[in-house]
Amino acid sequence: MARSTWLLLLLIICTTSRGQEMDIDSLRARLHIAEHDTSYANTAYYLARNLYYEGELDSTRMYAAQAIDRLQRRSALTQRDLFWLTQLTRMRGMGWYSASRFDSAIVAFQEMYHYSQRAGITKDMGAALSYQGFALRGIDDPEGALAVVHRAVQVLSTLPYGPDIANAYHELGTIHADLGHTDSAIHWYARSIELYKVQGNDHHLATTLSNIGDAYHLAGRWHEADSVQLVTRGLLHTLTDPMAYNRWATGEARMLLRQGEHARATLLLDSAIAMASAMEDHNAAHHLLKVRALAHARAGRMNAAFADDDASVRAHDDDLDLEKVRATERARGEFEHAKNMAVAQAEADKQRAQKWAALAVGLLALLLALVWYRSYRAKSRANEAIQRTQVQLVQSEKQREAELVRTRIARDIHDEIGATLTKIRLLSDVAAQYDHSQFELTRHSLERIGDHARHVGQSMSDIVWAVDPGRDTHQGMLDHVRELSRRLLGDNGIDFSLDLSCGNPDQLMEPDLRRDLHLVINEAFNNILKYANAKHVSVHLKLNAVRFELGIADDGSGFSNGTVLGSGNGLRNMRDRIARHAGNLSVQSAPGDGTRLSADGTL
Repeated sequence: MARSTWLLLLLIICTTSRGQEMDIDSLRARLHIAEHDTSYANTAYYLARNLYYEGELDSTRMYAAQAIDRLQRRSALTQRDLFWLTQLTRMRGMGWYSASRFDSAIVAFQEMYHYSQRAGITKDMGAALSYQGFALRGIDDPEGALAVVHRAVQVLSTLPYGPDIANAYHELGTIHADLGHTDSAIHWYARSIELYKVQGNDHHLATTLSNIGDAYHLAGRWHEADSVQLVTRGLLHTLTDPMAYNRWATGEARMLLRQGEHARATLLLDSAIAMASAMEDHNAAHHLLKVRALAHARAGRMNAAFADDDASVRAHDDDLDLEKVRATERARGEFEHAKNMAVAQAEADKQRAQKWAALAVGLLALLLALVWYRSYRAKSRANEAIQRTQVQLVQSEKQREAELVRTRIARDIHDEIGATLTKIRLLSDVAAQYDHSQFELTRHSLERIGDHARHVGQSMSDIVWAVDPGRDTHQGMLDHVRELSRRLLGDNGIDFSLDLSCGNPDQLMEPDLRRDLHLVINEAFNNILKYANAKHVSVHLKLNAVRFELGIADDGSGFSNGTVLGSGNGLRNMRDRIARHAGNLSVQSAPGDGTRLSADGTL
């Protein structure tokens, strides 16, 4: 959706006055000889806009900032000054937005709203609010974006309907789609479609039709999705943006599959996937590969179906690149820091002015007392500011940790459950194709579906435990190990004994340590089930105030030391997880003598 948002923003800018169409060199020359602040601002705006069209974002921001600074130095701003400040802050915000500096873009668009409000330009007030919504969605704050764009709609509704409010409706549909509010997304997409039809804007109409088709598909309204897809076919020539074309191709392939035309769907998907891969559009490739996997499965090409399913998972992982998460968090932190600094500076300036005014009218006889009082107040404010800063730092760190936990949980759900659910869906499609004479094949597919479903249930149980704040104590960890032993060992016919103890049952446990201990124990149990042929397993876990001790021993077949010291990912991952907590993990085993795992570390 980011690409379509960019196109919407570009369209909004293009709807502004396009006078003074001059080349960049001529505008630079005029800027150097501009005598008046207003003519300088006028020329700087068109120069910044032309540079923006050329993709020179640094120069766009530089010339806009120079003109803004020159106008702001005037003792009194006229209506014309406010108009040009509105347009210049628009260009500076667009320069930041297109460079993915969403925090700085938000500040610039807030300034644009301030100046347009003072100038009484309602259209620009609504546009500034819409821009803020786009930027808030860029830093992954859909709730904030939703509130701001609703304000934009309220402002723009007071004017005759035009491109701005149509784009705002489209953005509301996109935000609701991101939040999973399918019905609301359909509502706002439909309203924008009505306006695009009236305005004759076929490109935006085709893009929005593709989006509402997606929403109909997610809502299970197949007939309406197919009807929209047929209308979009007639507007296909307007989809000059490859990303918009790929969304159309996804919907078209789904419709063809519902009609049983597997070959046509596969051919269309082949070309769309090649285009997405060439553009490194991992999100589009993820969705296209999922649909092609279904096409292969329905055509009986199971190897190709599983290959596309795996490729879809990899594309999704690429789209969730950790650097994107870090960049988003960094942008959000910079925006919050800038906002807090601006508020603190304004408050400090206000208090400083009040103090000097009080000193100017004070009696000389009270000068010493006033100086002492001023010093006392300054120290108190400094202490309060330090305390506030400490509280803000703690809150910021907690928020960062919470975001990291949310990101990790999202990856766990995707990695552990997403792929298994896809396999269940594919196996169900395969089983549905067998006739009554193929009972054994059907039974085999159903058994595999049952195994995958049980795996999903177990994974969900572990994920729920990981995020349940009521189980983040030492006692909660011991209870989880007892349940994990029963589920993985006892339910599979292996006798087990537990030696679990803790010094303080209510002591909280660090989330990362809880997760790492769970994964180490889970890996050890799975290895016993797969390879050991054990009849009895003993589990020892002791949690005291500062350290933990873990031991797992089985009476299975064991293996040679050379195997233990190999390069297997499982054992290496277990050691890495324990090492993160200043601990060590060792494994002792010999053929016919079972296996003993020992680990310890800090709490």
